[in-house]
Amino acid sequence: MSPAYDREDLPEMTPARTDAIRDVLMTSIRTEPERRRSTLRRRFAIWGGIGILAIGGVATAATAVVSAQQVTNTDGVYCFASAERGANGEFDMSGATMYDPEAHGGRVKNALEMCRMMWREGVFDKDHDPLAPSSAPGRVPEQLQVCVMGDGTAAVVPGRPGVCQAIGLAPEKTD
Repeated sequence: MSPAYDREDLPEMTPARTDAIRDVLMTSIRTEPERRRSTLRRRFAIWGGIGILAIGGVATAATAVVSAQQVTNTDGVYCFASAERGANGEFDMSGATMYDPEAHGGRVKNALEMCRMMWREGVFDKDHDPLAPSSAPGRVPEQLQVCVMGDGTAAVVPGRPGVCQAIGLAPEKTD
């Protein structure tokens, strides 16, 4: 059996050839860390992108979970001053109820109208004095949305459709 190459077929190892091989090996050794960093960056970008897509999917699913609900607690209504949380992390809002002796307790039949009345009365104005005999009329926001709190109570929030889901409440289910 003869070897695949005869010694005569191999090129001669001259000092120039040896130097060229050494240069190629040294270049490879020098660039290996950068190639590894590049591979790690690429992997990080790919897995990071997958993570962002997964988080987006969870957020979409969470929005779908906050689907429209029916107001079940008509004893009161919460009227939000805005859809933004204050410095303390809470929403600026006022609660209201109406007493209807025939209904044996409080019954809010129209949460939207009750909050509009509170806005007209200036309840959400910064300089509103609830003890003053009269106050300047307030301005009612153009768009108010009825949301449903966790306990089934209506909450009226100023903003466009979708504001309920944006602040973590369910929109009111309309029949």
